[in-house]
Amino acid sequence: MAKGSNGHGSSWLRRSYNFIDKDPECDVFRTLYQKEHIKETDLAVLAGLSVTTVKKMFGGDTRQPRHSTFAKMAGAMGYHYGLQRDEKPNYDAEIPKARDEFKAHKEALRKKREREARRSK
Repeated sequence: MAKGSNGHGSSWLRRSYNFIDKDPECDVFRTLYQKEHIKETDLAVLAGLSVTTVKKMFGGDTRQPRHSTFAKMAGAMGYHYGLQRDEKPNYDAEIPKARDEFKAHKEALRKKREREARRSK
């Protein structure tokens, strides 16, 4: 379940949702869209979105689209956008790990604040 640190910040921040430059769902939707062979403008109209919203998402300018944007685009292409459980988490094992990672994250933030305070003096 948990993903370790990828060298970009706290592992606690990236435990279950790991992306660096943009939401990976953007690529999933771009792939689906390309298979549909319709224009971005047509997808926007079908989804009830602005053409700019669709173009920015597929062009990489929008890094974290809203859930509603994904849901509208999925519906426009005939897909249901929702939750699907991959496996039931082992809470007894994962919660202690997550707590330890959160403590380490808070400690790293504390040290960062201290460094910044020393620099500003």
